Amino acid sequence: MELVLAGFLIAFLLQYSRLQRVQQELSASTKQLGSCQSSQQLSQLRDTATMMYLEAVQKNYGKAGEYSSEVFDQAQQIASSTEDPALRNLLRDTLASRDQITADLAKGDAAALSEIQPVLSKLEQTAKH
Repeated sequence: MELVLAGFLIAFLLQYSRLQRVQQELSASTKQLGSCQSSQQLSQLRDTATMMYLEAVQKNYGKAGEYSSEVFDQAQQIASSTEDPALRNLLRDTLASRDQITADLAKGDAAALSEIQPVLSKLEQTAKH
C-alpha cells in the first residue's frame, strides 16, 4: 500500500512540475504575442499617419482629413489598451494635436503639415524600437 501511495505521489509531482513548466511557457508566449500585436498596431498607426501626411503634401486635404480621423481613432484605441506608460504618453501627446490638425485640414490650411510632421516623426521613431 505504501508503494502504491509513493508511486502515486511521485507521478503527481512529475505531472505537477510539467504543468508548471507548460504554464510558464504559455505565459511567455502570451506576452510575446501581446508585444507583437502592439507592434503591429503601432506600425499600422504610423502607416495611416504617413498616408495623412502624404495626402496633405499633395493638398488632398479631404482625404488627409479622413486619414486624420483614422489616425486619432487608432491612437485613442491603442492608448486605452496599452500597458506601456511611455507609449501611452506619446499617444496622449499625439491626441493633443487632434483638434488643431483636424481644423487645419478641414480649412485646407497648409499649416497642417507642420503639425503633422512632429506627430509622424515621433510615431516613426517609436515604431522602429
